[in-house]
Amino acid sequence: MAEDAPRTNGGARRRLGDLLLAGLTAVLTFGGFPTALSPEWSFWPLLWVSHVPVLWLLRDKSPREAFRWGWLTGTLINAGGYYWLAEMLQRFGHLPGPIAALGLLLHSVYVGFLWAAWAWLMNRVGNTTRLPVTWTAPLAMVAVELVVPRIFPAYMGNSQSPWPLVMQICDVTGIFGVTFLIYRVNATLYVWVRALVDGRQRPWRATAVTAGLLAATLIYGAVRIRQVDEAVAAAPKLQVGIAEGNVGIFESETRDRIRDHLLIQQRLTADLERRGAELVLWSESSYRAPYIIPHDERRLRPSVVPLVPDWRADRRPGTTEWDRTTPIRGFEVPVLLGATTSSPRPVPRFEGDTADAYFNSAVLLGGDGTIHGRYDKNYLLIGGEYIPFSEYFPWIYKVIPAAGDLARGRSLEPITADLWGRGPVRIGVLVCYEGILPAFARGLAAGEPHFIVNMTNDDWFGRTAERYLHFALTIPRAIEHRRAFARPTLTGVSAFVDPVGRVVSQSPVTGEDTLLAPVPLLEIPSPYPHVGDAFAWACALCLAAAYGWGRWRRGA
Repeated sequence: MAEDAPRTNGGARRRLGDLLLAGLTAVLTFGGFPTALSPEWSFWPLLWVSHVPVLWLLRDKSPREAFRWGWLTGTLINAGGYYWLAEMLQRFGHLPGPIAALGLLLHSVYVGFLWAAWAWLMNRVGNTTRLPVTWTAPLAMVAVELVVPRIFPAYMGNSQSPWPLVMQICDVTGIFGVTFLIYRVNATLYVWVRALVDGRQRPWRATAVTAGLLAATLIYGAVRIRQVDEAVAAAPKLQVGIAEGNVGIFESETRDRIRDHLLIQQRLTADLERRGAELVLWSESSYRAPYIIPHDERRLRPSVVPLVPDWRADRRPGTTEWDRTTPIRGFEVPVLLGATTSSPRPVPRFEGDTADAYFNSAVLLGGDGTIHGRYDKNYLLIGGEYIPFSEYFPWIYKVIPAAGDLARGRSLEPITADLWGRGPVRIGVLVCYEGILPAFARGLAAGEPHFIVNMTNDDWFGRTAERYLHFALTIPRAIEHRRAFARPTLTGVSAFVDPVGRVVSQSPVTGEDTLLAPVPLLEIPSPYPHVGDAFAWACALCLAAAYGWGRWRRGA
C-alpha cells in the first residue's frame, strides 16, 4: 500500500466513492453478526469478503488518511453492530433518547479505533518493509483485537460460530486464529481484484499460502470433531434441564407475571424432573430480590405446600411466607440457580454504606434444600453492577439510581457436589458477561470442571439482536475448553452447546420454555487453557518487529 502514490481524483466524487466503500465494508461486517434486520440469523459468510472494499479504499492513502478512513469504517461497523446499546441506555439508565444515541455514538467512535489502528499499521509496515498486505492485514487485526480494551469485546472470528469446522482451531489459537484467517482471505481477494483491475501479476504464491492455511484449518477441524465426538460418546452423561420462565425484570413485564415468576420456574422444573432431569439450571436473576441468600446459610428448607396455578392461589390461609418464597417446591431434583447473596461488610466504605455486601451468585441446591456450593461473580459489568470509585463518590448513585453496587467474587473454583451417585461432579460457572471473556474464562481450567454453565440475564437489552450476539460470543468457550456448555437465560436465548461448538438446542426469545439434554462429563485436555493467547501475542510481536525494522531501515 503506497504512501505517496499519486491521486487520480482527489475531489468530491473520489471522497464519495471512498465513503461508499467504507459503508459497504461496514454493512458486510456487521451483517455477518446478528443484527436488527436478522437477529436470529447472521450472514456469517459475508465476513470473508467484507474488508475487500476498505482495502481498496486504503490502497493509495497516506498514513494519516488511512487512520481517518479506518476510524470512520470502524465507527460505522460498530454503530450498526451495537445499535442496541441506545435502547439499553434508555431502559437501564433511564436516559433520554438523544443522550442514549450519543452514548452509542461515543462507544462506536471508541471501538472504531481498532480499525483506525489496523489501517495505520498496515500502511506504515507496508510502506517501510516488503511485507505484503496479505500478511499485514491479518497480523494487524489480531494485534489490535488483542491489546485494545473494550466494554463489550467481540472478535471478528466470533462471526464464524455457525461454522464449527473452521472454529476448531480455537482450542489452540483462541478466537484470534479465526480472525487471522478471515483477514488473510480478505487480503488475498483484494490483491486479486487489484491484479485484475491494474493488470498486475497474479498473486498465485499468496493464494497458495492462503489456501494452504484454510485447508489445514478445515482438516484440523474435521479431525478434532471426530476425536471429541468419540470422547463424548464414551463419557458418562448427566441429564440436565434448563427452565426458562421468560419473565422480564422491567416495567414492560406485567405485575402478575413478575409475581408468578418463582411459581413458573418451579412448575417448569417439576416438568423437567418428570422427564428425567437430574439437574435443572435456572438463569441469572431467576431467584430475585427481595429474596437474598446469606453466605452463611446452609439449607433452604423446601416448601411443604403443593404448587398452585398463580400467586393469588398462594394467598390462602395456612401458607406461610417461607413456603411461598423458598426455591424448592413441587420437585426434588437439584437446582443451580442465580440469586443475590449477602455477607456482612467488615468495614463500611463510606458514611451511610449498607451493612451487607451483595453478590451476583450461582447457588447449587440439593433436593432437600441443602446448599452444596456457591459461585460469586468475579468480573462485574461496569455501570450495571458497579461504578468505579463509587466508594469515594457515593453521590453518583443519586445521578444514576439504577446503577448496580455489587461486590466482587474472588474465586473461579468450580461448584463440586456428589449428588448423583457417580462421584463428585465439578460445574464451572460463568455469570453473564464473564462468558464472553476468553482470557478470564481460562481461569476455570485449574478446577478441571466436567462442564460449563453460563447463566445470563439479557433482559437489559430488550428483544434486540444483542441476545443472539451475546450467545454467539460465548460459543467458543466450549471449543477452547472442550467441555459441554449450558446457557440458562432469564428471557432467551437459552441453549446447550456441545464440546465442538455445535448448538444442540436453543430456546426462542418469546414464551417460557424448557430444554433437556444429556451433558457429557468430560475430562479430556485442551491446549488453549494452558497456552492462552500465545498465537495472538506472536502475531503482535511479529508486527511490532516488522514495524521496528521498517523504521530502522527507513531511518538508515
